[in-house]
Amino acid sequence: MVVPATPADIDAIMACERRPGYEATVGRWSREQHLAGMADPTHRYFVARRPGGAIAGFVMLQDVGIETGSLLVRRIAVAEQRSGHGRQLLGHALHVIFDELGARSAWLGVRAHNASGIALYSSFGMREESRREEPEPSGEAVTVITMAMNAETYRQSKRANP
Repeated sequence: MVVPATPADIDAIMACERRPGYEATVGRWSREQHLAGMADPTHRYFVARRPGGAIAGFVMLQDVGIETGSLLVRRIAVAEQRSGHGRQLLGHALHVIFDELGARSAWLGVRAHNASGIALYSSFGMREESRREEPEPSGEAVTVITMAMNAETYRQSKRANP
């Protein structure tokens, strides 16, 4: 079940972000940054809950209500990969973006070496729009792919995969 996140969920959200291996694919925010994000009307947080209430993962949206009509899927992280929770969270995020908020498009940035993320986003109909190099804290550069989907592609995808 995917539900809106609350400040009480921040510890579990931060634990998802900090899983081993995620340092190269998922951003990390402090407790204060997440509290500020949850208080910001341009952000939406959702968590996937397991039976019993434990958090299985989260998704964060940004740019809600901004006039561009394009929402950013800022972050998706799960406690256990290949559990289906990432798919569940992305599906819910796209539903909110297009069906509830009526956005024109959704986009995200994914590191080029994140093959499982690219495969997930592509399976929903998101397509590569551009690539850019970004510096890592180590000083090395990493390629970030911008993937996007418009409302029409989303509607077609929903009809093809009800």
